[in-house]
Amino acid sequence: MNQRKIIIFSVSFGNGHNQVSKVLLSHLKQKGFEIEIVDMFDTINKFFHKVILDSYLQLLRFRPSVWGKLYQYSEENPNSIFLKQFNAFLTSKLHRTLQDKKAATIITTHPIATTMLANVIRKKNIPIKLYALLTDFAIHPMSVHREVSGYFVASEHLRYYANMYKVDTKLFYPTGIPTQRETVHEYSKQQLRRKLHLDENMKTVLVAGGGVGLAKFTKILAGLEAFGEKLQIICATGENKRARAKIQRYKTKHSLRVLGFTNLFMEYLKASDVILSKAGGVTMSEALVCETPIVIFQPLPGQEEQNSQFLMNYGAAIKAEVVEEIPVLLERIIFNKHYHSLMTENAKKLKQPNAASDIAEIISINSNRKMMNNYTS
Repeated sequence: MNQRKIIIFSVSFGNGHNQVSKVLLSHLKQKGFEIEIVDMFDTINKFFHKVILDSYLQLLRFRPSVWGKLYQYSEENPNSIFLKQFNAFLTSKLHRTLQDKKAATIITTHPIATTMLANVIRKKNIPIKLYALLTDFAIHPMSVHREVSGYFVASEHLRYYANMYKVDTKLFYPTGIPTQRETVHEYSKQQLRRKLHLDENMKTVLVAGGGVGLAKFTKILAGLEAFGEKLQIICATGENKRARAKIQRYKTKHSLRVLGFTNLFMEYLKASDVILSKAGGVTMSEALVCETPIVIFQPLPGQEEQNSQFLMNYGAAIKAEVVEEIPVLLERIIFNKHYHSLMTENAKKLKQPNAASDIAEIISINSNRKMMNNYTS
């Protein structure tokens, strides 16, 4: 077993888990580790992966309430008969993958990956360190197993989950969720607007739908027509080419820019006065790092609703229940300096700009300690 090799197991449900994996990879490489990212379902079977991913995206687009019920069921029944059968089906394949990779440490970025790998470690009695990186502002019970050596969580305010799940609090590391561009804080809003060729004086709203672009963009744009002042609106559609084409044809009184998938998302985020988005964990973490006030609209049932509640509890976000509320809430944030400053300060208290480097440091320290113990014994 290679003590300096780490496998990051991701799941392609949206872009966030893969993005976090890539960010973490670069920081772990700087610590001298040999890193590989493995897509959980892709390594099992590419056709199986495609079916699972397509089904997931179809649910989110057309039957989000069904997804919400499935999520709730998985929370209430993390050890269901179905999951046990699913784990049993995949145990041999994942065991062979671990044997082939010969890594001493594995990191998961999704609860499904965590529960499956914990099951393999338990059944096959594999001496390997397993870390769970949580990419939401809540902890799903499928992530919690005695085989997990440490949990990297979004905030110190989530420590109460340790008591809830009867886990040693020392295993909870409140590092935050890794974000793509940790140096974005070096630039001011005005500097970024100049760099991105945005109007420096217009109030700017970023409308985002995550990596797969699931936001109701045209519905939101129609609602923003009621806003009195001309806005600079940036629509980040991710990989949703249909939404991008539709917005490009949209007629509006506002100044409109449409982005596909971009590595400059955090720069656009910091250049904006407010972000209007569903509540994906990675996007919300990026907004906190940029200290950009958040308006949440139509979060997905399950983890995004939990993210919404967390951020609203700590004053970093507000939620529009219906599209007609959006202009009212935006006006409050954009033109009320006290309210804008309050949300910015609350974001500043929650942000974790060094999450990836902190996680890499913790893993490095623990790895060196294990190697020293092996040497002295």
